[in-house]
Amino acid sequence: MTTTTTSSSPAIAATGMRKAYGDKTVLDGIDLTVAPGTVFSLLGPNGAGKTTAVKILSTLVTADAGDLWVGGHDLA
Repeated sequence: MTTTTTSSSPAIAATGMRKAYGDKTVLDGIDLTVAPGTVFSLLGPNGAGKTTAVKILSTLVTADAGDLWVGGHDLA
């Protein structure tokens, strides 16, 4: 017997993610949704905020603003 489970909630959901260091804004209103079971790649040039976004989503750094959910957990 095979059971298929679908989840309506995303694995990662970010709406309006913002981060600044002093007067330098590194993330300015990022919206991101990643469905469960998908492989997601975050690409961009140096200084685009990729590492900052990953650090925020892994709770190593706090965001200045935004609704952030990972695995059903509110990062606020």
